[in-house]
Amino acid sequence: MQIIRRAVIMPAWLLTLAATLLAQQNTLSAQQNAAASSTNSALTRPTTLSQNSAKADDNPYDPLLEPPPLPKGRTTLIGGRATSVDHVRNRLTVQPFGGGRKLKVFVDERSHIYRNGVETTVLGIHKGDRVYVDTMLDGDKVFARNVRVLTQTGLAEVRGQVISADPQKGTISVRDQLSAHLVTFAVGGATRYSSSKGGATSCDVQPGSLIDVQFAPRRDNRDVADEVVVLAKPGENYIFSGVVTIVDMRTRSFFVDNQSDDQTYEVHFGPNAVSDTRALKVGSEVTARTTFDGKQYTASNVRIEDAKQSQEESKAQ
Repeated sequence: MQIIRRAVIMPAWLLTLAATLLAQQNTLSAQQNAAASSTNSALTRPTTLSQNSAKADDNPYDPLLEPPPLPKGRTTLIGGRATSVDHVRNRLTVQPFGGGRKLKVFVDERSHIYRNGVETTVLGIHKGDRVYVDTMLDGDKVFARNVRVLTQTGLAEVRGQVISADPQKGTISVRDQLSAHLVTFAVGGATRYSSSKGGATSCDVQPGSLIDVQFAPRRDNRDVADEVVVLAKPGENYIFSGVVTIVDMRTRSFFVDNQSDDQTYEVHFGPNAVSDTRALKVGSEVTARTTFDGKQYTASNVRIEDAKQSQEESKAQ
């Protein structure tokens, strides 16, 4: 009887063991399927990332790796004394020549700083230095695009319009565009002349001309010009190419950032100078052929590159 009972009981254990093994196999299969699904999703994720990165590549500015782009707008030249310099927070305070309210400006890695013509850092600016700053509005702050420091013993600089020139006395009087004061200096055989178009002579320095002068201050109050650069001469033609930053249709004028010298110029235009005034807007790339009349640049022809490209695209469609 015992033998028969064991024979009957053993198959039940075998059934239980088989059921247990089947359940473990199902569990293992489920885990393998989950792992495979996770692997497949991981393999497909790079494709999504690459698509997102491709979209990110459409924006050339990376805030983590690159400095922000230069602000757009008009550049204003300010000259004065540096009354305070914060080398930690990269800020300086400028007291403009001729008086007026002090101006706080900041610099960063986008700024170019020169001390007596040699590029340096904010550490090269000291309290009391004579500085010339190309300023731009960056939000609610004043950003210094270029800072030029001229020491007391180095060369001084004046930029403005020639009021008078006396070849017999060898003197030139200029209305400084920063202080509006009349500055008179001497020229001699050692004075070098150049222009925005290339070479120049003393004959190009005439009343109405815009010039930039570097001279060495002397104790006898007879400042001698070291170099005279003729920026514009009445009656001469000048071409400006760059991006429009300001448009004023009331006065028929616009400001353009000229690519050749990185300066901003105000250009006036007549009713026939621009073929499509609606295309003349901030951000447009233009080429303006102008004439300087001693007071302003007047364009005879303004070619808008954006408008030309849009017309070609319309024809192609």
